[in-house]
Amino acid sequence: MSTIEPAAANADGDEIDAADRHHGAIGRRVAALHERLDHVRGGRLALRVTVAVVGCTVVLAGIAMLVLPGPGWLAIFLGLAILGTEFSFARRINDWLRDKVRRGWAWWKERRARRAARKGDVTEDAARDDSGVAE
Repeated sequence: MSTIEPAAANADGDEIDAADRHHGAIGRRVAALHERLDHVRGGRLALRVTVAVVGCTVVLAGIAMLVLPGPGWLAIFLGLAILGTEFSFARRINDWLRDKVRRGWAWWKERRARRAARKGDVTEDAARDDSGVAE
């Protein structure tokens, strides 16, 4: 099983793309499972029912964890990912959410860079004495 290397993610500059590459391997495993189950009578239906039950249970647990202690949003996203392996509606919701997360992450990184640059300017200004020469 492959893992996401943090150094590789940072070298590429986009952690989300590194995760997508990792999930591509998972997608290939799911496709291989589908191919095997296509040869078993009722196998594909059993998989869809199992995925529906497990995915809905995880989503409902996540909703409960929004008011109870626990990682509610994480569980909801995980449940949608589970459902997305078999159901196109969940895959579309996941794609939409992934786009929103990417935009939010890019905004956050840009905001942090602007704040760091501004903070660097303030620190540099504070290091100057009254004559305007840096110490």
